[in-house]
Amino acid sequence: MTAAKTPPGLQLPGTQVRLSLDISETESPDHFTFAARPAAKEADRSWRIHGDVYRTGHGLMVKRVEVDTDPAGPDEVTGTLMRQIPIGTILDYVRGRVSATLAEDLPGAPAAALAVSAGRTAMTDDFLRDVSLAYLRETAPGQPQGATRRLAEAYGRPEQTIRTWVARARKEGWLGPSAKGRAGAEPGPRLRAEQ
Repeated sequence: MTAAKTPPGLQLPGTQVRLSLDISETESPDHFTFAARPAAKEADRSWRIHGDVYRTGHGLMVKRVEVDTDPAGPDEVTGTLMRQIPIGTILDYVRGRVSATLAEDLPGAPAAALAVSAGRTAMTDDFLRDVSLAYLRETAPGQPQGATRRLAEAYGRPEQTIRTWVARARKEGWLGPSAKGRAGAEPGPRLRAEQ
């Protein structure tokens, strides 16, 4: 995977800070690095943050964070500055970007609307893989909210059915854990094994 860079001036949801954010994979498929700084429009801010994210049994976790400021600049590392830096939102973006990149790289991308027959759908490995890839694409960074609704329309099934399929994909190892209270997931070990 190559480094993924956000568009200049990305406004991360739920924050007052516009960031430029770079994500890159290290030699280990379970270790990623990130670097972020205020966007050009906020040039009066002189801090930058970088760190490491690792995949654990509980999902992606930030394991190291470093904050630097320009000695000649107006900012210094204080509690106020630390509260302005959206670590959780950066982690969510890393999680989404890693998931989306894996979903794009895997062969056999599902069609926009996978043909499923009426009645009960067999939960085969191929079917759960396709549901997982579709879910990862629909919850990728830059996608609007409502992934479950869009998948329900694509599959021609109720949203609760889609939630059941996603939960089953997690249980079977096609999707990894999600962030509590947020849409999205990481690729599970079975999808990562195909990479």
